[in-house]
Amino acid sequence: MTVKVDVIPELNLFITQATGKLSDQDLAQYQKSIPATPGYKPTLNTLFDARSVAENLVTPENLIRFSTSTPFDTSVKRAYVVSDEKASMLATVFGTTSSGDDKFFVSFQLDDACEWLGITLDDLNRSSIFKDSQ
Repeated sequence: MTVKVDVIPELNLFITQATGKLSDQDLAQYQKSIPATPGYKPTLNTLFDARSVAENLVTPENLIRFSTSTPFDTSVKRAYVVSDEKASMLATVFGTTSSGDDKFFVSFQLDDACEWLGITLDDLNRSSIFKDSQ
C-alpha cells in the first residue's frame, strides 16, 4: 500500500490517501507512523480517502484491534471515502469501534465527506498531497 498523509492545521484535519493493496502489516505501519507526522495532534479530525485501494486484505480481527488502538481521540470526526460495498462495510466497522455512531461518516463521494466534516473540496487544495483523481 502507498500512503500519503498531510495535516491542514487551520482546518483541524489529518488527511490520508491510500492506494494499492492494504494488508494487516500496512495498516499497522501506517498507524504507528501517524504520531510522527508533522502537525499531528490526536484531536485532529480525519479524512481517509481509500477510493484507490485495489484490494483490502486486512483481517477482521486486526481491523478491530487497529480500530481500538487508533492514535486519534474518540471525540474526533472521521470521514472515510471508499469505492465499493466491502470497503464501506469495513470503514463502518472501523468507525463504530474507534469512535461512535455520530463521529464517523462513510461515503463513495469526496464532496459528501467534506461537507460532513464542515469543509469544501476547495479547502483540500491547501494540502500539498491531495489530488482528487476520481
